[in-house]
Amino acid sequence: MGGTSDRPGLDPTFPLRLRAARLKAGLSLEDLAQKLGGIITRQAIAKYEKGLISPSPEVLEHLLQVLEIPPSPDIPEEVPEKPEEFTAEIRACTVGGASVSKKESMESKQGKPGIITCRYISNVIPPTPTRRAQYLQRAWAELIPEEEIEMRPEPRLARKQVLALRIILSEKMKNYLWLEKLLRQEKLFQPPFKLKILKMDEAEKAAEDLRRHWDLGTGTVTNLLTFLEERGIKTFRLAGPEKFESHSGFYRGQPFIAVEDNLPVDRVRFRAAAELAQVLFGLANDPETIRLYNRFAAAFLLPARILEEYFLPAGRKIAFSELAEIKTRYGISLQAIMRRALDLELVTERRFRSFREMMNEKGWLWKEPVEYRGEENPSRFRRLLHYAVSSEILTPERAAALAETTPEELKKEMGEIF
Repeated sequence: MGGTSDRPGLDPTFPLRLRAARLKAGLSLEDLAQKLGGIITRQAIAKYEKGLISPSPEVLEHLLQVLEIPPSPDIPEEVPEKPEEFTAEIRACTVGGASVSKKESMESKQGKPGIITCRYISNVIPPTPTRRAQYLQRAWAELIPEEEIEMRPEPRLARKQVLALRIILSEKMKNYLWLEKLLRQEKLFQPPFKLKILKMDEAEKAAEDLRRHWDLGTGTVTNLLTFLEERGIKTFRLAGPEKFESHSGFYRGQPFIAVEDNLPVDRVRFRAAAELAQVLFGLANDPETIRLYNRFAAAFLLPARILEEYFLPAGRKIAFSELAEIKTRYGISLQAIMRRALDLELVTERRFRSFREMMNEKGWLWKEPVEYRGEENPSRFRRLLHYAVSSEILTPERAAALAETTPEELKKEMGEIF
């Protein structure tokens, strides 16, 4: 078997990064040992992950190749003269806007009466980006990613897939929040209201109220993922495991929404709006609640008043071109438009079935003939990253590691700095 060393030759975050990389790859300890060709045992890998021993240079090289373990976080050379001046973080949580203790917030999370928002504050904020990076490095070095995240159960995914997804999203959220803190650009989500939706008409009204709260009127919500980012919900597009379309949850009390990167844009929008309901009204996966959340999503993306302008008087025949116009304006699929018209009693069940049969006959159920040409790409994280590099707060290498890309690709993405 390959040798191991008791010498602490790696940075203190290596055990966590090794474990995270293994779980992201969907590998058990035994799977990884086999993938390494048997040069070490599963027991040795377990000791690496616990920080009890360090791998030999030969084993480390194989681990880096097989798992593509990300580089360790930068530890700035500048060390504060008085490290003790940086006080411990204090967790401040609110439920529905009211302050509660950490114990109360955990009890509230279990009872789920409202959205929990937590933030981390320090009595003394390090004055320079370099010192803040040092402080954040120490404060977050021992976080176990999957223990900091809350997500709803996902019965369609295998256990390994769920664990990999938790790790991926935990790392993305940790990087995002780290960058915000470094730049003093923290943006916390403020729940617009505290309520549960138990009926379809309540889902409809909640969508109307939210549009009113966010001053949207009946207009199109362009680039929904960026729109939600600007309101404090972190959003991501990622290549998830098979059967993954979207997910949402909370990392250290802050909400996030993730959507499969390869979905059509109109599908991305609908899934993001449905996940917004999860953030607002409580994480759930039972069929009845999912139907309510889908109704909210449709109502949020396509207000009833707009659909009535096209479909009234109720029961009249609708041209395909009219549906196409709605889709290109509001970014919602043809099928979702007709389903919404049925829910609002603007078309009959018979008319809806006839439409579905026509879509099936033409092979349009999976790829519709009309495309929504709008964009759905989160932009805030990248924007903060570009600012950090152009202001020489982060090196291109460190920024590229946060963005999970190469320094060359990041420089190409940023263009000239002047």
